Amino acid sequence: MRFLIAFNLLIVSVICKNILLTNDDGFAATNIRAAYRELKKAGHNVLLVASVSQRSGWAGKFDIPSTKDLPTDGEFDYVTKGSPSWGHEANDSNIWYFNGTPASCVAFGLKYVIPEFLSKNSSNTSFDKVDLVVSGPNEGTNLSPGYFTISGTIGAAVAATYRGLPAIAFSGSNSNNSFFKDSLNEDPSAPSNIYAKKVTEIVNTLFEQQGTADRVLPVGTGLNINFPPVGSQSTKNCTDPKWVFSRIAGASSFGPDIKYDKSSGMVEETDTVFNALNICYNGDCSLPSEASILGNTTSCQSSISPFSVDFGANLHLTGQIKYALSKVF
Repeated sequence: MRFLIAFNLLIVSVICKNILLTNDDGFAATNIRAAYRELKKAGHNVLLVASVSQRSGWAGKFDIPSTKDLPTDGEFDYVTKGSPSWGHEANDSNIWYFNGTPASCVAFGLKYVIPEFLSKNSSNTSFDKVDLVVSGPNEGTNLSPGYFTISGTIGAAVAATYRGLPAIAFSGSNSNNSFFKDSLNEDPSAPSNIYAKKVTEIVNTLFEQQGTADRVLPVGTGLNINFPPVGSQSTKNCTDPKWVFSRIAGASSFGPDIKYDKSSGMVEETDTVFNALNICYNGDCSLPSEASILGNTTSCQSSISPFSVDFGANLHLTGQIKYALSKVF
């Protein structure tokens, strides 16, 4: 019996890790609060640091406060104009807002909240390092390379990854931008609750696989994960979407484009499927694209796409390009 107890304690110590949680919908959004709740229920040490206002579409832009006080109200007017440019919930010192972008929220958590606050002013002193950065779940999907360079959710994950931290960007299909005070509940059919449980499932799976190793993903890599419509927003009774390993580009991948309206004389934004995104130079070319998985409205599937912050061309392509430039060297 003593052996079994010791074994169970070992498993708990391996699985339960330190997680920095952020997003681009704001720290008061329902999705991120549901994820915070479920990750803590699983026993993880979670620090939530996210923008005080909506920062969707800011990609990896790095903004920090220019004033000590907020010049405008935060998202949902939850934090009001004139409040400090950063702070935490009165009843939870592990939930922080920051008047910056998702990418800078990651840095703020790492360079201020953990070393300057948690380690000095909190009973929670176990945050000696961050084992994983989780960004999201975003309220709206972030598919293909077109949004890989636009999404603040992915931007935060990339900012963490190039700092050497494992990171995952999660995005859902429930694009409702809801306030957690109005929408956070225990309804099992609520998309935010389903996404939060699936986030926890992936996080736990990675940590279980990690075991006693130093890190959960290779240095310089992360994951982009997209969820389909689920629960009350699904017409296919999708409550537990299947995981599908995928690649970021590939068939049906799209990017932002311009469409000219002759009748109005104006231009508007649209999405276009570009042929270049179908070319596979790196990775496993047999994998389906995340756009094709989420584009299949008859399925109940979530895409898991690995990415790397090594943006350089592979060896073969580098050779071809160097040859094309050979006269200048």
